[in-house]
Amino acid sequence: MLRRLYEWTLAKASHPHATWWLAAFAFMEASFFPVPPHPLLGLMCLAEPKKAIRFAAIATIASVLGGLLGYGIGALAYEA
Repeated sequence: MLRRLYEWTLAKASHPHATWWLAAFAFMEASFFPVPPHPLLGLMCLAEPKKAIRFAAIATIASVLGGLLGYGIGALAYEA
């Protein structure tokens, strides 16, 4: 099971739209999906060290936006 997850993460890290995958995972992890984007971020930073700050910024911004969505979900669910 872990081997499949590892290979899947490697495939996403080498995908042409890897930054979008990173943003999607960071967003989902912050709001409702319990799988962290850190392995994907780590692999992307190892593959392209000069873009590491950019990748970290993308993950941070997407995570904050996902956190805001999670907060909104919690606030609405609490009032209901």
